[in-house]
Amino acid sequence: MVLLVDMGNTRLNMAGWEGGSPVFSAEAPTDRGWNAGSCAAALARVLAPFGVKHWSGCALSSVVPALTDAVRQALFSVTGREPVVLGTSNIGFKVLTRDPVGADMLAGAEGALARVPMPAIVADLGTATTFCAQNKAGDVLGVAIAPGVALSLDALVDRASHLRSIAFEPPGPAIGTTTAESMQSGVIYGAACLVDGMFRRMAAEMDTSEGAPSLILTGGLAPLVAPYCETKPLLAPDLLLEGLYRCYLRAKGEE
Repeated sequence: MVLLVDMGNTRLNMAGWEGGSPVFSAEAPTDRGWNAGSCAAALARVLAPFGVKHWSGCALSSVVPALTDAVRQALFSVTGREPVVLGTSNIGFKVLTRDPVGADMLAGAEGALARVPMPAIVADLGTATTFCAQNKAGDVLGVAIAPGVALSLDALVDRASHLRSIAFEPPGPAIGTTTAESMQSGVIYGAACLVDGMFRRMAAEMDTSEGAPSLILTGGLAPLVAPYCETKPLLAPDLLLEGLYRCYLRAKGEE
């Protein structure tokens, strides 16, 4: 079994992958104070209920450079295998941007190659909300980055003294009549409108001769937001882990 770890700014998403599909999944908060030892202990606690005795390999995608080496060492300690760390050397497409693209977007783009016909746009509702555009060949043309849904809500509650945090739940009417209804409307419908609007704007800038792009929606809040998107995205919550697994196979010469 292969252990896959996608480290974001706020949480680690993990999965045990075997035979091309996930056997289990788990998550843990990303701790900025981790060293190799404390991270290994945290991983061991999270993985213990699954009872895996032997790992055939592991792979890491990280957007937290300060923690990448500690988590890499922790993964080696837990699995006994040197992790494949996702980077431009083990992806199956070109990156045509002027600045580097985050590992999360590389993993999403890799996953999209296996999921939908190209061209495509991957929308990821994480700590940041990101949009990654790929051409017919699957190459990354460019990205857009916005504050994430939860991050935006936290900032609103922090700066507006009369507002309190709300649960992420299916919204009611767009025209809310209570504070909670109004915030759920703005947060959830607003996120859906952002997905729809950015998809349409990015699609309009892409080469129309390549056909209309597919839209994939991933990230922690994707299942909540997807039903309210007019563009009807393909919902793929495990897209980044799927892409990371493909990169692992490529690095090991098993693709």
